[in-house]
Amino acid sequence: MTEDSCLCRVDGATLCGEDGLWDLHIEDGRVKTVQPAKAEVCGDEQPGVLNVGDRLVLPGFVDAHVHLDKAYLLDRCCAKTGDFTEALEQTMAAKRNFSHDDIVQRARRMIENAIAFGTTLLRTHAEVDHVVGLTAVQALLALRDDYAWALTIQVAAFAQEGITNVAGCVDLLRKALEMGCDVIGSAPYCDPDPIQNICQVFDLAQKFNCAVDFHLDYHLGDEKQSHLHSVLQETIRRGWERRVCLGHMCRLSSLDTDELQSVANALRQAGVAVLALPASDIYMMARGDSHDRRRGVCPVHILESLGVCASFASNNVQNLFTFTGDGDMLKVATLTAQLLQLGSRTSHAECLQMATSKAAHAIGVSHSLNVGCPADLVVLDCSSPTEALAAPPVQRTVIKRGRVVARTTKHTSFFKSCAECRDRDGSQSRSR
Repeated sequence: MTEDSCLCRVDGATLCGEDGLWDLHIEDGRVKTVQPAKAEVCGDEQPGVLNVGDRLVLPGFVDAHVHLDKAYLLDRCCAKTGDFTEALEQTMAAKRNFSHDDIVQRARRMIENAIAFGTTLLRTHAEVDHVVGLTAVQALLALRDDYAWALTIQVAAFAQEGITNVAGCVDLLRKALEMGCDVIGSAPYCDPDPIQNICQVFDLAQKFNCAVDFHLDYHLGDEKQSHLHSVLQETIRRGWERRVCLGHMCRLSSLDTDELQSVANALRQAGVAVLALPASDIYMMARGDSHDRRRGVCPVHILESLGVCASFASNNVQNLFTFTGDGDMLKVATLTAQLLQLGSRTSHAECLQMATSKAAHAIGVSHSLNVGCPADLVVLDCSSPTEALAAPPVQRTVIKRGRVVARTTKHTSFFKSCAECRDRDGSQSRSR
């Protein structure tokens, strides 16, 4: 099989949550059938057939909330306090020097990492404001087209700095949508009039018939006012059910069981999805706690069990909001499992489902191994969800629409000196 060949079968696969080995038949880039494997031991590869030999096959990873335009800024932003206010201020200063080529270069690095790690779908936020204008939108829309062969990219026009307080922001957001952005979003907590901010985002969503994505309730307990009720109210009033996604929602980690159940009911009834952003949330939340520090990560596993569409994503990569990250959603899944204490085999399988099909559902995409879905897959060098999360494997094969688009292999060389050399070296050392 050549690296760019189209596949008609993936044989001998271990599937998440299923017993035994399976053969996936592919036709016109889509899953045609999923059947028990004909034999436990796979033979030599044939043209168009990928024998995976009981390795784990998943739908491609989905990063449903990431900021490609702000990736890899550590060389120009220096943290002192490490808090959110500093991150906003330092990033705003950095944005003054953003150019089209600069954004493209950093975003391209992130995109190619994501593809190599097995991501086949992502939603990126493109900042729109009085400083960066539409530069990020132009850069990310161009990359959306450039990498369509390997990665489906949704671009969200995003008002990070606020809307009501930024002159001309509504017009800029409107132009971004006219240019082809797929989604409209904002961070209401950065706006002096968060309710008006929310309403203006919905106004634009209705005008352009697009999905909505809010950064919301990025705090714990009663530190700040929650705006979830306003979002849910507008979602239902505007008939935007199943078209709204909320990132962060850290406040939900502060709720007791009854309160969380009530919120889950409201989210479910409004058809609103929630994404935890664990790398950022654990890094930023509860900085004022001197002891018994709270994690601050939204309990998406509980929301999911209560019928809410809930998952997680990477958010930022190597900037002041999150200084870690490399584009690997499997590492984010491992972090999520650790933070939410997901220890059972069943919960490990559910965690991988959140990193794939459920994250896709949160941003309005049907993405699974079900018959009829695009054959967007990742093959991992392991045979169970637990193995995948315990030590994310290096070796991966990535398939987009039935074609292999990336293959990462592990190569290690060991250099062990012979006993004679060790003896000789020891004698020389003693003689000196």
